[in-house]
Amino acid sequence: MKKPQKCLALAVLGLLPLTGMAQDDDGPTGYSYVTYYVCDVATQGNMDNVVETNEKPVFDQKVEDGELMAWGYLSHFTGGRWRRAQYHVAATMEDALRNQSEIFAGIYADNRQGGQARAEACESHDDYIWALDQGSAPGTERGDVSLSAYFVCSVADQLRADEIFAEVFAPKLEDMREDGRIASWTWQSHVLGGRYRRLQTLTGDDYAAVNAARFETLQQVNEEHPALAREFATICDEHADYLWDIVHEAP
Repeated sequence: MKKPQKCLALAVLGLLPLTGMAQDDDGPTGYSYVTYYVCDVATQGNMDNVVETNEKPVFDQKVEDGELMAWGYLSHFTGGRWRRAQYHVAATMEDALRNQSEIFAGIYADNRQGGQARAEACESHDDYIWALDQGSAPGTERGDVSLSAYFVCSVADQLRADEIFAEVFAPKLEDMREDGRIASWTWQSHVLGGRYRRLQTLTGDDYAAVNAARFETLQQVNEEHPALAREFATICDEHADYLWDIVHEAP
């Protein structure tokens, strides 16, 4: 069940001050541990029920108590094989790893039936830890849907891609956010996980809005900064797009 208002969760940490966007010279402002689930469409609803019944109350409470900075649960609308995604945000990578093991162990220690239902709902998963490097100010209200673009980038040159994104993409996305055309945006970097090295997110009120914002940003950068656009595309030369419904999140 969706909340009427959404704070920037995958992307931002509600405990930080409301400052402007851009790359943080002191390092990431947080780390998201994200599990992407591969589920049978016939059983994916069972995962939704398990999360809402067994996990949502625990994660909500841990955010309220300050043990987690944020958490959320997303449902696939359009994209590849991932059908569900669940994340929690911590200040450090070590905290993110510890929270992943300790919280789930605590939830299902005395609930074997719930754990079994969870295991049967989705047959496999991929785990990533993402570092929040650029994005909307912490506490920015999120939309109801998210567009996520997962990039395959050259490891040797990916930091250059970050510089290009900060120079030519980020200002345009922030202008769109200030104009109300999107609700939030982020640029995140790979810490642990699979082949994707960078993650861009946009949230908004509906799928058409975030798709339009993404297309317009790409078009403007290509027209105004063609050399940088080509350099970025050479470094991050493959990507996968997903549209997600934001089902649960806190704060």
